[in-house]
Amino acid sequence: MEAYRSILESGHPIIYRLMVFLALVLGGRLIARDARSWPIKRYQTVLILSVAYLGSLLGSALPALFARKEIGLLAWQMVYSSSGLWHGIVFEFAFGPKTVVGGLLTSFFAVAGFKTVMGIKYDTSDSFALGACLIMAVGRLGCIAQHCCFGIVVPSFLGVDYGDGLTRFPVQVLEAAFLFCTFFYLKSIQRRDLWRGRRLFIFFVIYGLGRFFLEFLREQIAEPVMGLGFYQWIALALALTGYFQILKRSPSRNGLSVKD
Repeated sequence: MEAYRSILESGHPIIYRLMVFLALVLGGRLIARDARSWPIKRYQTVLILSVAYLGSLLGSALPALFARKEIGLLAWQMVYSSSGLWHGIVFEFAFGPKTVVGGLLTSFFAVAGFKTVMGIKYDTSDSFALGACLIMAVGRLGCIAQHCCFGIVVPSFLGVDYGDGLTRFPVQVLEAAFLFCTFFYLKSIQRRDLWRGRRLFIFFVIYGLGRFFLEFLREQIAEPVMGLGFYQWIALALALTGYFQILKRSPSRNGLSVKD
């Protein structure tokens, strides 16, 4: 736990917050732009975007409370460090450790549930693909500055020292590059109007599988579950959700003649 804190304390939290803010602005603008084509009322659009944001906030913060080990201890310390339990929970959800994988999953299911309740049948998923990917790619640049999400210990020529005196693999750099490549791929299929209604779920599959393997290069600060890292299971859940949604929405499965 002390090594984890020393690594975080050696980072640059101001740069991290600036990059997160920039990520939300750039990605949010993309999502808002793509949402303009929705054939629904404006207040419904605003509500869907709000539900997506709140769902991502909830889903990104909640897993830390069940992660145990360093990340779980930090989350619960934030909960109990406040004047009251509910205030502590809100504080942890707002400023505690986050995972973008949980945020993606919860945001999708929150929007799907909200649309079902509201009786909105128009598919809005494509509008979130580019923006969500860009938010995560730019946000990872913040992780590089903050020194969070750090990698495993490697030989000196393969890594950098994040403040604990050990050379660690810069997995944040690799993940940022992976996300930017994914962003440009998603942009290309959107420009060519391919995989309509399935672009977000292609992103789920690509990132879920990529994150699963990247976790082998990341220091495990959460308790493993049945031989795999805690966040690897969430990454697999994201990939499987994307895969089943792609199958569910495929033209051949729905008796359509649309060709991709």
